[in-house]
Amino acid sequence: MFDATAIILAGGMSSRMGQNKSLMKYNDVPMIEYIYNQLKDRFNEILIGANNANLYEYLNLKVVEDKITSRGPLMGILSCLEKSENDLNFITACDIPEINIKFVEKMLLESEGYDIIMPVTGADKYEPLFAVYRKSVIKPAEKILNSGKSRIIELFKYLNVKFIQLPENDWYFNINTIDDYHSVMTPKEVAPVLRSRNAN
Repeated sequence: MFDATAIILAGGMSSRMGQNKSLMKYNDVPMIEYIYNQLKDRFNEILIGANNANLYEYLNLKVVEDKITSRGPLMGILSCLEKSENDLNFITACDIPEINIKFVEKMLLESEGYDIIMPVTGADKYEPLFAVYRKSVIKPAEKILNSGKSRIIELFKYLNVKFIQLPENDWYFNINTIDDYHSVMTPKEVAPVLRSRNAN
């Protein structure tokens, strides 16, 4: 088990999806539960970053609300880091269903001496919502947000960041739109989602 906290960010608006994607079925369970099941035996603490705790009560996890709503994922990161019991934190978005634990372990192991370990997929192609953050991120994040900015990459100006190339793979993908969802789901799994969207 990692001496670290895993944080699942589920506070986004899901505007491109048209519904709360964290609760959409993936392999027969809500996507956030599927992610949790991959992490629960690996971390000594797991938090959910979200602004509607009632939706996730069934998971029996601590849900951390944004200190200020509608400020984007940097606010979610800041809010969760403040509540985390560990200095070292793996943060993932709720729309990245497949977790490569070996790669997460690689990031954690290479975190010594760094504030952030962040995967990249090319020049300036960062993956800030599948990365490792230390609590040293808190004060710079506050400074950025208080200045009216909200981009996670603003942290790079203030912190020691190590970038790790994300290996070519078939496990890492985001589900941002209904087309993304269709591309990875079976027809049986997609049908309830389509009925739900048509009913709205």
